[in-house]
Amino acid sequence: MAMKQTALILKLLLGIVLGILIGNFSAKWGLLWTMQIVVFGESLLKDIIQFFLPLIMITFLSLGIAELGRRAGRLLKFTLGLAYFYTVIACAVGAVVIIVFFKMFPSITELVYRSVQAREIPVNLVQLRIPFPFSESLITSMVLGFVLGIGLTWTRGETLMKILREGRDIAFAMVQRVIIPIIPFYICCVFSLIAYRGDLVPKLRVFGYMLLIIVVLQCLWLLFQYGVAGVYSRNNPLPVIKTMVPAYLTAFGTTSSAVALPVSLERGKAISFMKDDIADFVFPLCSQIHMSGSGMTMTIIAITISLITSHSIPPTYTLVLFILVLSVIEVGAVGVPGGSVMAAWPVLTGILGFGEEALGLMFALFLLQDSFGTATNILGDASIAMIVNKKFGQSSDFPD
Repeated sequence: MAMKQTALILKLLLGIVLGILIGNFSAKWGLLWTMQIVVFGESLLKDIIQFFLPLIMITFLSLGIAELGRRAGRLLKFTLGLAYFYTVIACAVGAVVIIVFFKMFPSITELVYRSVQAREIPVNLVQLRIPFPFSESLITSMVLGFVLGIGLTWTRGETLMKILREGRDIAFAMVQRVIIPIIPFYICCVFSLIAYRGDLVPKLRVFGYMLLIIVVLQCLWLLFQYGVAGVYSRNNPLPVIKTMVPAYLTAFGTTSSAVALPVSLERGKAISFMKDDIADFVFPLCSQIHMSGSGMTMTIIAITISLITSHSIPPTYTLVLFILVLSVIEVGAVGVPGGSVMAAWPVLTGILGFGEEALGLMFALFLLQDSFGTATNILGDASIAMIVNKKFGQSSDFPD
């Protein structure tokens, strides 16, 4: 898995470099036909990715809600609420920090605004469109996923559960065998168009600042999580962090919470004061529902991209809605490298109004740093386990 993820990152980097070369070469030599091919390729690949997104949204989201709902109990509700609260707060902190940063240093973004006069992108001459399943808006698929998930917790419909599980297996296979392989080509087309327009270098400088902020803020966020857990549980969090380092490195190398789970669970049980039954419950659950690292990263990247593509920061009420919905749908993205950004496609387009260039940049930037976000999620799971262990670990039986 680690080798596959390394290969994906290398392919993404190769796609970015190749795209920049194609765009600059076409602009320098006036090769309009080359860019017409790129425009067609970008449109076709985007349609292919979007075609599978309703299947991913409906199966992953509905099953995530249904399977959690069927195990409902006081312990589950507390853990789920704490993980969701942390994810929302992490996203909000990320939003505030990146907005304040750009407000304090307006010259950074002004580099983009003062860039050279952008060249006009050729019109797509081949209007080949792949029909969008269900609805042109992915919000329809997201709402249907919620409806099915909540309905299954009420009706206990085993037949539909089986169908959705098989659909989820199909969706996972499509992600692994279709979407992930074509993403480097999609990224190549997007960066070709940006390079051809002539405003690439200023944008890359902004992205460099952004990625540095993400890494620093994730470290500070983990210190905050463990600080709260240490105060509440009255245990020193430093030995816990040291114990969980192998799980962090595994998540960083594989970019998958599901793959890192065995190491995370084993390390969690190695915490001196952690009860085994609490660890057996919290770590598998949090690997699915605790997405504070990925959520924070996605929020920061989304705001940055919105700023440099539309020259504006989304209104506060839009960002609040984005964060609240994003924190819910990320539950269904576990185990899929890049699944977080694919699951977020509906809120990126439906709430933030992202267009083709913004979505392409979102894919590239998020996948390139996905290791940091996943590793932050996994390392933060132990801080939640510390709190749950303190609250429920006094009894050998779980409360209903």
